[in-house]
This record gives sequence, structure tokens and C-alpha cells, in this order.
Amino acid sequence: MTRDDVKLLKAAAKSLEFFAVMVLRAKPTEQQLRVIRAIDKGKRHISIRSGHGTGKTTLLSWIVLWWGSFREDVKIPMTAPTSHQLYDLLLPEVRKWWEILPDVLKSSVEIKTERVDFPQGFAVARTARKEQPEALQGFHATNLAFVIDEASGIPQIIFEVAEGAMTGEETLVIMAANPTRTEGYFYDSHHKNRWMWECFQFNAEESENVSRDWIEQKKRQYGHDSDVYKVRVKGEFPSQSSNAVFALADVEDAVAREVYDDSGAEVWALDIADYGDDRSVLVKRKGKLFYSIEARRGLNLPELAGWLLYEVKNAQRRPAVIFYDAIGVGSSLGAVGFDVGLDMLRGVKASNTATDYKTYENKRAEWYYTLKEIMEEGKLPDDDELVGELMANKYKISNTGKLQIIDKKEIKNELGRSPDKADACAMCCESFSGLDALAVEDELPEGLTEEEEMYGGAAW
Repeated sequence: MTRDDVKLLKAAAKSLEFFAVMVLRAKPTEQQLRVIRAIDKGKRHISIRSGHGTGKTTLLSWIVLWWGSFREDVKIPMTAPTSHQLYDLLLPEVRKWWEILPDVLKSSVEIKTERVDFPQGFAVARTARKEQPEALQGFHATNLAFVIDEASGIPQIIFEVAEGAMTGEETLVIMAANPTRTEGYFYDSHHKNRWMWECFQFNAEESENVSRDWIEQKKRQYGHDSDVYKVRVKGEFPSQSSNAVFALADVEDAVAREVYDDSGAEVWALDIADYGDDRSVLVKRKGKLFYSIEARRGLNLPELAGWLLYEVKNAQRRPAVIFYDAIGVGSSLGAVGFDVGLDMLRGVKASNTATDYKTYENKRAEWYYTLKEIMEEGKLPDDDELVGELMANKYKISNTGKLQIIDKKEIKNELGRSPDKADACAMCCESFSGLDALAVEDELPEGLTEEEEMYGGAAW
């Protein structure tokens, strides 16, 4: 080791900013620098609410390498609510910056599948789920650092179990998240417990890492005033409209969920474009797993039937039923499809009377609230447009005292497009209980009349 190496390492050990800029040759954004400088000033409890693409996970990786490389008796629990966040995002980011380290540091650090070994300690990845409340428990060291990514999605019990270790004066605790929830440990760190934390906001609109084109795209996808835009772009907590059908946290959970029930029937649904820029959207569901969503424009009825026939022939599992909205353009799809062998097509009408007619004004409301129930344990596709459309759905009480979804035109005015993907997912929940109880997938599901079987229809 040369004299210059010694000087470099001594300076890096004292300053995270020096380490990031001079050792890693990184160019931190102004948002990242504010956090880095707070840590260099001795702040040890950091909470960051962030939009997408701002570099929060990159910042966490710099902290892991810096804290572990220059301290004795070091332990760094790294946690997130999903294995994807840890093993596909955070740990690869740590490895990426480890590759850039000068040899004198790089040779003393070993990156493994679930941990990083340092000369006098380690960092270890632990997924934080409510079934595993011990994720942050049992760590003791002179130099302890908790690195918590997507902290908003971590169950409260995880923090309660680890609270003793996390509250040490010299223990570094850094939490970062898209602020999806208006309750819990992370939310409290920006509100009633703010006095305990150095709080930061990474607004993607103000980040050097995020392009203006991306910002404009998200405005179109979500709507500038929507909760999804606030959370995913601006890094603000949702205001959560009192009449929203879905809570953003529940939608985000359903997108990220890694354990779900896919034991039910194979069911598809096709939301058919009427006119203009609307798209025809095909959704596929197995039990509570919505595993595919695809949109196409400009298809006439024979082309729609051809698309469905191709999908059926190439599917791993034959669908028990394909629901479609057979009003207007789609009213003849059943006949066209039958001619090419699609005998599982079933038309349904969103305007028809709900099965639970005492609670819901029509089928449309019943479908959306069934989707809401499925989402509690189910899995949704990771699709930004779908998330925006779900969050734009609001309910009202009809003049008969029943739950009703606001008119589709209102949603289209808010989003600037028709909520085709959300509508297709909702339609895919028709006859959910009856369908998924069927032992033979080809049978006609309970709740469908002979007329619906033959003709169908769905007025959104």
C-alpha cells in the first residue's frame, strides 16, 4: 500500500462524501448529497421518502460499503419487504459499486449471495415479512447499521421486535421508501416521531437522475393530481380520497406480493375497445394470480377472435371461461368466436343486476369490489397504467342506497384515457366464488344464465 493509498483511505473513513466522490468516483445528486452530509455531521437516524428513479437504492449501497469497510466489529442488517428488492436491486447495486473500489479495498471485501463480508464484520440480507418478525432481531455490534429499503411496506411488528437495537445513539438507521402508507413506523418517522429523525424527500421532479420525458409520461399515466403520482414521482404520502375504491398501499402490495394463491380456475377476460383511442385488453387469471395483461388497438371482431384463438392454442392451461363485454362493438363476438371453436366465450354486462343486489348497484361495482377482496391475498401485474387506473376508481352511494362506481367518463376525464386495463381485471372477477370452486374447468360457471351464455354483454 502506497502513502497515497493510506491518505485516501484515512480521508474516506472519515467522510461518506469523500468516499462516494473520490473513491467510488460517483456523482451524487443534490438530494443524495443532503443525506450524505447529514451522516457526515453525525446524524444517525435518517428517513427518506422518495419517488421512483431518484437513486435511493444507490445511496444505500454506498452507505453499506462505506460503513462496512472502515469500522471494527461491524454488522449491517439490510432488509426490505420483498426478496426482489433485496436480491434483484439492493445487493446487485452493492456489487456494482464494489467493482469500482480500488484494489486495496476491493480485495478485503467479498460479495456473496446473501451477504457482504468485510475485514471486521458483515452485511446480511433479511427479507422482512410479518411471518418473520425476527428479520432485524438479534444483531449486536460496536458499529451497527440498519439499512431498510422500501420501509413503508415493512410490517410494524418487524420494527417493534428490533426497536431496542435500533434506538442506540451510535447505531445508524437509514430508511428509504416510496411513501405508500399513511400509517406505520415509516409514516410516523415523518410525522409524530419526526423529532427523532432527519427527514428527507427525494422528489423525482427535482432529481438529476430523472428525465423530463419520464415525468411527463407519468403525468399522463397517473394524472398529475393523483395519489399514485404523488407517491411514485413526488415522494409524498397519499392523501387517499375518502371515496377511493382501492388504497394505494393495497395495490402496491398486490403488485409486489411474492406468496399468493393460484389454486383456482383459469379465467380470462377481454375488455373490448369501442371507438377512438380505447384499447382491447386481455387479462388472464389463475386463482388469485393475475399473471398476464395485454392491450391491442385497432382490432375488428374477426381479428379479436383470431387473437383469442391464438392465445388459447398456445396457452399452458385451457381457460375455463373467457368473459367479454358484448355490447356495442363486442355484441357479436360470441357468434364470431363460436365459428372458430371458442366455445368458452361468455358475454357479461356490467350494467346488469349484481348477484349481491342488496349491496351493489350493478355488476360493475360487484366486480370491482370482488377484485378488491382478491387483492388482499392475490397478485397483480406490475403495470403502471393498471395502478393508475385502479386508483382513479371511486365509489358513490346510489339513490337506492347501494355501492356504485363513478361513471367511466369521469375516470377518462381524470386520466386522459379509458381505464381499459382496470376494467378487464375487474371483469375477470365475474363469478369468482363459483368458478374457482369448479372441479371441472370446462363447466359453465354458476351465476350465468342461459341467455348470458348465448349472448352476453357489458355496459361500462
